[in-house]
Amino acid sequence: MVWSRGVARPLKRKGSSLSPSASKKRPFDRLLHKSMITIRVGSGFNEETFVMHKELVAHHSTKLARMMNDIIKVENPGILELPDFVPADFQIFEAWLYRQQLEDEDRTFLSSASLCIFAEEVGSSGLMNAILEAMGQTVRDDPEWVSTDSQVLNMIWDNTLLGSPLRTLVADVLAFEMTAEDFCQQGRKFPVDLTIRILEAMKRRVPGRMKNEVAPFDFSMEHYYVKEAE
Repeated sequence: MVWSRGVARPLKRKGSSLSPSASKKRPFDRLLHKSMITIRVGSGFNEETFVMHKELVAHHSTKLARMMNDIIKVENPGILELPDFVPADFQIFEAWLYRQQLEDEDRTFLSSASLCIFAEEVGSSGLMNAILEAMGQTVRDDPEWVSTDSQVLNMIWDNTLLGSPLRTLVADVLAFEMTAEDFCQQGRKFPVDLTIRILEAMKRRVPGRMKNEVAPFDFSMEHYYVKEAE
């Protein structure tokens, strides 16, 4: 059977989870001071403006915290410009910041991966962990939800670092769930790092069987979580 590839099926989620270390964060109300920041996301006709609590943003995004510290040196000290980000991703980030849980909606594998990449880019470990948890819930029920489209996989590898938890999750799912036949047919265009991981996993397969003996998601998703700052 050749996997469904590319047009990923909707993300089925029974409910959103708090970030794994949400209980360790500072009290939420202490982050809601009068200090506000205007953030312009996107460019041209796609630009959107967000007005948010500065300390809340800084607490949950290491990159934006550094950028906000630097804007006092520029012409518009109260405005943060993010032309390279997608407003739709930032809307989800804003909602997650104030609710500490993801919106309960369907997402494709591609949109979930893109949101995870956004979280990694802004340095928001809490948002990334929430996305990974949601992805894991779907993968447990439907491993084929993870796309094997080489363009999607190369997009992920091109926009993440070697130790990315998204890379690890995708590699684990494909290594344990793809058949050898599917891998031979589709894996030639996979990222080199992903190909190596799959081949190493195939060495552990039970002789004469097409799939691994051990299911990949019997363990906790905490295996993939990014450690959050106290």
